[in-house]
Amino acid sequence: MPIYEYKCPKCGKFEKLQDVDADDLEVCPKCNEQVKKLISLSASGDTLYSNSQEQYQNVIKPEVKEIVDKIRGGDEDVAANIFGEK
Repeated sequence: MPIYEYKCPKCGKFEKLQDVDADDLEVCPKCNEQVKKLISLSASGDTLYSNSQEQYQNVIKPEVKEIVDKIRGGDEDVAANIFGEK
């Protein structure tokens, strides 16, 4: 089962082990606030890319890294633009 990352406006980021077919969480299990599912780095072939800064620098092109950093920093406008929501 994969581990998914979510972000709660009150509690911050958290991970949830969920079945692939399970519905995304809508509310935080701690405070019941609405949560957002985050985009995470993942496995590719037999290589697992962790969130370590060194591997992150080697895997992602600079222009993509800038966008990812903005999204990780909570810039919802950047994410909305990527997914055509704005």
